[in-house]
Amino acid sequence: MTVSYNLDVVETSFIGFLKLQLRWRGSIWKSVMRELILFSAAFAFITLVYRSNYVITPETRMIWDNFAALFDMKLDYIPLTFMLGFFVTIIVGRWNEIFNNIGWIDNAALVMSTYLRGSDQPSRMLRRNVVKYMVLTQVLVFRDISMQVRKRFPTLETVVAAGLMTEAEKQKYDEVNFRYNKHFMPIQWAYAILFEARQGGKLSADIMLNEIIKHITEFRTGLARLLNFDWVPIPLVYPQVVFLAVRSYFVLCLIARQSVLIDGEVPKDGNQFYPLVPFFMTALQFVFFVGWMKVAESLMNPLGEDDDDFECNFLIDRNLAMGMVIVDETYNSPPPQEKDAFWLANVDPLYSEETANKPKNPLIGSVAQVEPKTDEVVMMPHLDSEDHQAADNSFDYGDGQKLLPRGISVVSVNRVSDSKTSLNTRQKGFLETVRNRFTRDSSRLSRPNRLVMSRTSLNTPDGLHPPNNYPGSTCTSAIDIVDELAAISERRNTDNLSPEDFSPKSPTRRSPIGDTDTMMPSVPEEDEEHQRTRTSVDLAKWKRMQDEMLKDQNDKDK
Repeated sequence: MTVSYNLDVVETSFIGFLKLQLRWRGSIWKSVMRELILFSAAFAFITLVYRSNYVITPETRMIWDNFAALFDMKLDYIPLTFMLGFFVTIIVGRWNEIFNNIGWIDNAALVMSTYLRGSDQPSRMLRRNVVKYMVLTQVLVFRDISMQVRKRFPTLETVVAAGLMTEAEKQKYDEVNFRYNKHFMPIQWAYAILFEARQGGKLSADIMLNEIIKHITEFRTGLARLLNFDWVPIPLVYPQVVFLAVRSYFVLCLIARQSVLIDGEVPKDGNQFYPLVPFFMTALQFVFFVGWMKVAESLMNPLGEDDDDFECNFLIDRNLAMGMVIVDETYNSPPPQEKDAFWLANVDPLYSEETANKPKNPLIGSVAQVEPKTDEVVMMPHLDSEDHQAADNSFDYGDGQKLLPRGISVVSVNRVSDSKTSLNTRQKGFLETVRNRFTRDSSRLSRPNRLVMSRTSLNTPDGLHPPNNYPGSTCTSAIDIVDELAAISERRNTDNLSPEDFSPKSPTRRSPIGDTDTMMPSVPEEDEEHQRTRTSVDLAKWKRMQDEMLKDQNDKDK
């Protein structure tokens, strides 16, 4: 009985709007038409009485106008929008929960077809009977809560006649003298034969039995929730208040909307169409509010016989047929395994000619395509670290002086095409960046709660430089560190890099355990090693360019 209109709204257009509005089955027009006709007839009758001089006198009409204006002013005392909105929200949430628990057999049948192996007749019978017992449970539940199913299966004999229960099963069902419902019995039968299948070796592991039982339990739990929804509906007072408020509102409108006074006065230029304006606006309001109320009325019991109620009989037939096909007809019959069409090619499925030119909106982060504006990124320590963080992240070299654990690093930006800007034209900016970062005066970093990068911390008057007791150190500035890194890179590229090159001349990590005078180089991860190699190559290239520039400058000076 569910009305489907998705094809009419496949795209937003005025034609789609007209198709949607002109539908009759399940529409607002079908819901409110009868009551709208009654309301219009009552409004027209009261209008004839109100405007007839043979029924009431002009003095009486004036009293009527006062009452009509008073009623129209006080109609807002009925909070119609709030009451209907809140009520429909609750009803729609309840309707959604009922639909989610209505019961679908697919998952249980697929799991059972996978785990419960065997093509012999006992194995097939076992799988098919479990599916039948699940559908039988659904039928027994729906017979108690759905009028559609009750009319289809008025007695258990009709269930037997439909093939969903055998005479032996009905006799077993009737033997249990129980004052409450016996919907659990088919599920219990299914559990029993599954346990016997495990004992007989049809199921090779307990976890397979548990997985099948878990899916059957989820199916049964959903049906139990449907019984609970039917057992405890929304408290009767709530729908009574809402439905009474809507109808009372429009009964009062029969009197309040008769007058055509404007600010308490008759319009200066009388017109015979003036009385139609209050009726037209009130009729529109009637369609909107009463149609809204009809939505709540039809969704209160979605297992009934309204146009938009669930197709319970179809669901039973579908579950039975689907379950039998999964566990029997299509059991253990996968297609022959072959290489897919994208085995040696990129995964790029084809489109129809109609859809090939339509743009796609791929899943890409909003800033994923933002590229750096420069061709190199200078990585260096953060200069505003807290004292305790600096103490934790720095290394002590014996005399109480500390050095940040990581030095500067120049990272080349990988681009799709080569940059037109050479390293030679960028070296001045890079040198200025390094000098500005590491030779700033101590007054800017003299706050007591900051790590002071001054002569005390860096032990050099003109730049970054390890302490004097740093073994093997020959650097006197940040530029010297860059020079040493470039030289190491050159030797490394010619396979002449010795273990001594990993001495503390380059930024290393000290072992947190053992003698403080023993140095241990850091062991970078694979991606860090790749990054460092790429950075060293860039530094070597930059160093060679710098040497060539200095050589050219010396030649010019000579």
